[in-house]
Amino acid sequence: MAEPITARDREAVRRLHAEGKSRNHIARTIGRSAATVSKIARAEGLTFSGGARVAAATEARRADAAARREQLADEALDGALGQVVKTTGAESARDARDHATAARALTEVHARVAELARQTGTGSSGGAMLDRLADVLLGPTGGDGQGV
Repeated sequence: MAEPITARDREAVRRLHAEGKSRNHIARTIGRSAATVSKIARAEGLTFSGGARVAAATEARRADAAARREQLADEALDGALGQVVKTTGAESARDARDHATAARALTEVHARVAELARQTGTGSSGGAMLDRLADVLLGPTGGDGQGV
């Protein structure tokens, strides 16, 4: 059976809450469950706003990931375009094929990252440029496995 809530528990919860400690931190510190801390806090008229801090941190992390995805997509597309340029100036058929293969791989990276961004609602409108690049590399029908 659980120990009754004491005046000492109530005082510790008030003090630690005033210090800005989280519900779980308070529970660990006083050796009681988070549910008991919540019960004491509710009786004392205290609330925990950690949810808002966590939500803000999560949103900041999502925004950072979206920015990194955007950068990755841009760099992949830039790299693909660079490989296309190298394909046209290649000294041998093998070099041309290697550059075309690299361009295709980078285009696929861009497409996957852009699709992820679209699914998460964080993408840009770079799809038209990707479509034009894919048409150059693969032909307007999306390619038949023959490559450039």
